[in-house]
Amino acid sequence: MDSRTFADWLSPLAWLVLVGGWVLAIIAFFAIGTETCTTVEVPLAGLIEACTDTTAQSVILLVVIGFGATVGSLFLWALRYLMTVLGEIETNTKRRDR
Repeated sequence: MDSRTFADWLSPLAWLVLVGGWVLAIIAFFAIGTETCTTVEVPLAGLIEACTDTTAQSVILLVVIGFGATVGSLFLWALRYLMTVLGEIETNTKRRDR
């Protein structure tokens, strides 16, 4: 496998990492970002509804996973560019040798 063939595989892989990472980030956002409420009986006050909200954690998780997917895909696109440049160098070097 030469560098051009390898570079051809990197662009779809970068799109897969970008889109797949953001899809997973959105799924994690909806899976974790919930508000749960329970009714607690306090002896002097009676019934009290206690709620916990995990929306802040889910937003942070969305940003972290999405940022990781974006950086990963940018790395793959940069690697694709480098492989294309190496292919051009290889082509130009072979022409001069002959």
